Amino acid sequence: MNLLSLVMGLLLIFACTFTLSLNKAAMSKSVEKTYQAHINASRKILNSYESICYERMREEKKEPQKEKKTAAHHEPCVEVLNLDCARLNIWPLLQDGKEKHLILYETAAHLLRSFYGESLLNGQLRWEYQLLDVILDAAQIAARDPNRTHIPLEKLSLKESNVKQLYPLQMVYYRMLKGTKKRKTKQSYPSLLEYFVAEKKETHLCLQHASMEMLRALFGERIAPILYRELKERETPLLPDRVREICAQNGLIALSEDFLKLFDLQSSRHHPSGQKTLVKEDADVCLKQRVFLPS
Repeated sequence: MNLLSLVMGLLLIFACTFTLSLNKAAMSKSVEKTYQAHINASRKILNSYESICYERMREEKKEPQKEKKTAAHHEPCVEVLNLDCARLNIWPLLQDGKEKHLILYETAAHLLRSFYGESLLNGQLRWEYQLLDVILDAAQIAARDPNRTHIPLEKLSLKESNVKQLYPLQMVYYRMLKGTKKRKTKQSYPSLLEYFVAEKKETHLCLQHASMEMLRALFGERIAPILYRELKERETPLLPDRVREICAQNGLIALSEDFLKLFDLQSSRHHPSGQKTLVKEDADVCLKQRVFLPS
């Protein structure tokens, strides 16, 4: 009996050891696969950057007078993203409260609903206001330091409220920060960091460098393509009256003056001509990297 128990004990130890070894090997394989995908994506970004630089140098030799316009048509693999200047700055809400900036507060809530309402919480009623208030509360704590000029939204720790919800807010917020790799399905959504910022300075959302995704969230599916095309094709800044005209012609009549004041139409003030954001994917890894192009 004692011998049988000893044998059974040894077999159990061997089985556990074998199982742990298999799990460790599987984890190592997964880490190795992710690492290799990261390396491959980094190489793709480097190759794209070198291709852009090469095309620019070649165009400079051919037509120095038209280098900027011509080179733009040859830049490969550059994804049109929402640039830094086109993010919504929520700092006034931290400094003065939502009562003094109702349009900014409503716009921020509308963006949250547009980007994450269906994909994360299945359209749960008015959850975007609850989430926005919790985000603002957490950011206000960080903003109490007078030396703070920027609040890193990715480091906020959200406090749970008493409202019943499907998922913990911190988990929802983490998924919002991370975003999804693919954007072509109903369950996909962007990273919050591409569309929101908290900076202690007066900034307006630059429409000229806003992505189509941002324009759709702000103005709707019908108006966004028209506005996007006109913003890209015009050689002069788009005037507020023209924005109103485009919106009125496509059914958006109630466009308030305070809403238009959120935007910067003078894009020449901060044209990021020397920067590009390159995006590459490999397996389950998606890398985004900002590069500075030679002038």
